[in-house]
Formats: sequence, structure tokens, C-alpha cells
Amino acid sequence: MDKPIVLVFSADPSVEPESLITKVRKVPVEQFQEKLSDGHIGFGYHIQTKYYDTDVLFCPWKSTSELDALPEAILNQTEGILIYFDSKDRNFLKRLPDYARFVTDADIEFGILLCSELQEESDEGITYREAKQFCDSLDVIELEPSGQTEDGEAAGVDELIQAMHNFIWSNVDMSRKGENSTGELGLHVGENSVETSTADDERRTEEEVNDFEMLLAQLMQFRTNTSSWTRNERLAYAQEFAEIFDDMIADDE
Repeated sequence: MDKPIVLVFSADPSVEPESLITKVRKVPVEQFQEKLSDGHIGFGYHIQTKYYDTDVLFCPWKSTSELDALPEAILNQTEGILIYFDSKDRNFLKRLPDYARFVTDADIEFGILLCSELQEESDEGITYREAKQFCDSLDVIELEPSGQTEDGEAAGVDELIQAMHNFIWSNVDMSRKGENSTGELGLHVGENSVETSTADDERRTEEEVNDFEMLLAQLMQFRTNTSSWTRNERLAYAQEFAEIFDDMIADDE
């Protein structure tokens, strides 16, 4: 399966997309590069959480290029987009509806507006309320916020990284305890083999399989069911899903 692509677009000519990619990856831009179609380069990023691990590719898109000029091969792999803007440039608000339309038309569910810091008042630049008013399909993250955050709450680049880790990408490999030596996942059925298990063991195994299949079905519907939710609502739902999954595995052990 092709790795999901995260477009990194800068609407601020003074900020290069590659600099944003480096902030997230925390490695030199020359490392972990992959060739994409039409001569474009992807920058690999490994995501590992308690519940899954996967790899995505950041694809920088220059501010001089329009998003609708993306090669179809890249667009078909695109599952996320990061759009950096200058919060002091109020003209950016005029372009926001076009970006929102692109995200909707391309069916991109992980979309975030990035800036150094939002402004408190509209006469100083773009406020959070205005950014959301002009584009409710993209969340907003400040990379260099000056305000204080609550204890344990991610901010800045860490908030962006957390958001990427909480999103369920199409190629996730759901990790679980009890993985066998070959790396394959299997249902734990106790010390006895299937052939020697009792009727109770078989019934319990069947119930576990049914529960697991139901959970997988809910995962497949995750994006459709939450498409109209805010990012915080999706994160809360994903956390609830992960806890259910973890409880199932703990019971299975």
C-alpha cells in the first residue's frame, strides 16, 4: 500500500514548506527522502503510538504553485494537508474559502492551518474566530504560542505532532500485545489448541472474534461517521476507541 501523503503548503513566501517539515521530523531535510511522481520528493515520517505505527510522507508544495496543479498521482495518495499562513496578513482570509473547497473536493480529512501565533484583535491581524469563520474544515494550530497552556497540554509543534499521532491513517498497523515471533497477530485462546479446547473455550473464542470484527467495522466507518466533527471531538472518539481496543486485549490475556 502506498504511504499516505501530507501536503505541506506555505501561503507565506518567507516560510519554506521544508522548514515546517523539519520542525516536525526533527531530522535534517536530506534524510529519509522518497521519490514521488513528476519529480517531486516525499519526506518520510514514522508515527508510533501505543496502539499503532505507520509511515507517512510529507510533500512540500511551493507557495508559487496552486493546489489545483497537483499531479493526480500525488493527489490520490494525499490524506492530509498543512497550510502555513502569516497571521498578520489579513488578505489570507480571502483565499481561505478556496483552500476549504480544495480540502472538501479532495476528501482530505486531516487538515490544519498553521501560523506562528494568532492575533488577539482583528486590527492586528487574523484571529482564531476569523480563521474558523472563513474555513471550518481546517483546524488551527499556533506553532509559537505565547500564552500559557494547561499542565500536560501539548502546544506548538508538539500539538501538531500529537494531532498526527491521533489521526487514523489508511495504512495503520494496529499493534497489540501478544504478537508472535513471526510478527503476525493472532487471537489468544489459552494453553489448549483449538482442537483440544472445550465447548466453553470455543464459544468464548467465537465471542472474541465477533467483538473484534465489530470493532474493526467501527474503525472502517470512523472517517465517515466523524467527518462533520471538530478535531477535538474526533480525538475524544479515537481515544475512546483505543481504550476499548486495549481493554479487549487485556481481557484476552
